Amino acid sequence: MAREDYRGLEGAHKASILMLSVGEGQAMRLFSMLDDDEIKEISTAMASLGKVDADMVERLFVEFTESFSSTGSLTAHMRVRNVFS
Repeated sequence: MAREDYRGLEGAHKASILMLSVGEGQAMRLFSMLDDDEIKEISTAMASLGKVDADMVERLFVEFTESFSSTGSLTAHMRVRNVFS
């Protein structure tokens, strides 16, 4: 099933799409900031994604960028959690 509407996605699914999109090196850096339960939740979401439309990926990056722009930084562990939820 293709995912085309990002508005119905929960945080773990949004995070999993972004993690898969940024590449292995960046994803590893992000995973290193998460605890085991968060990693398990995102990994489970990754496994259930199916095909993701390119427009959805773009929309999620726009949402992420807007969230980042409103705060000015992503330096804290809690901030990374908030961006993906």
